[in-house]
Amino acid sequence: MLTHGIENLRSLITELRPAALDELGPEPAVRALAERVRTQSGLEIELESQLAYEQGRASQRHSPDIEVAIYRIVQEALTNVVKHAGARHVWISITDPEDDDGPVCVEVRDDGHGFESARADGGFGLVGMRERIALVHGELEVTAAPGEGTRIVARIPLQRRPAGAAPPATPAT
Repeated sequence: MLTHGIENLRSLITELRPAALDELGPEPAVRALAERVRTQSGLEIELESQLAYEQGRASQRHSPDIEVAIYRIVQEALTNVVKHAGARHVWISITDPEDDDGPVCVEVRDDGHGFESARADGGFGLVGMRERIALVHGELEVTAAPGEGTRIVARIPLQRRPAGAAPPATPAT
C-alpha cells in the first residue's frame, strides 16, 4: 500500500509541474502527457506539434507562462475527453505562427458524443481553461454538438523568453 501511495504521489507531483516542461519544453512534456493518457485510457491520440523553437525556427523558447498554458490546456482537454466524451480518438495540434506575428494555437478535438453548446461554459474543466487563457491574454473557443465530438481551440499571444534567459529551476521531487 505504501509503494502504491508513493507512486500516486509522484504521479500527482509530475502532473502539477512536469519536469519535462521546464527542462525540455512544451512539446516533449505534451508528448509524455499524451502517452500517459493513451496508456491509462486506451484512447488513440495523434499529436502534431509545429513549435518554432523545437524545430529550430526560433532562438528562444516561449515564456514560462505560455509553456504552462499550452500544457494545461492540453491536459484539461484530455481529462475532459477521458471523463466525459466517450471518444475513441483525439487529435492535438500545437503551432507557432511562421513569422512570430500571431498567436500560438492549441487545438484538441475528439470523436466523442459531444454536448449541448449551451453547456460550453458550465464545467469546472472549461472554466479552468478559460481562466488560464485569460491569464495569458488569449482566447478560447469551444465547439461541441451532440454526436459530433468536441473541438477546443486556444489562441495565445506569442511571448518568447528574453535572449539568454534560462528556463526556471526544476523543483526537487
